[in-house]
Amino acid sequence: MNIAFIAHDRKKDEMITFVKEYEEFLKHHQLYATGTTGLKIMENTGLKVQCFLSGRYGGTIQMEG
Repeated sequence: MNIAFIAHDRKKDEMITFVKEYEEFLKHHQLYATGTTGLKIMENTGLKVQCFLSGRYGGTIQMEG
């Protein structure tokens, strides 16, 4: 399954908490995220995330493609 993460700056900490809670499940899937969100996920977990541009620079549009 492909799973994408996009989080507004004020919600990134909540996203990290969510990902850490479900890390065991998520490690079996292909993960994608906008730039900063993906980097924060990788810094705080053992997960590998394919990062796109930061959302305001087109990352959201890249993931839609």
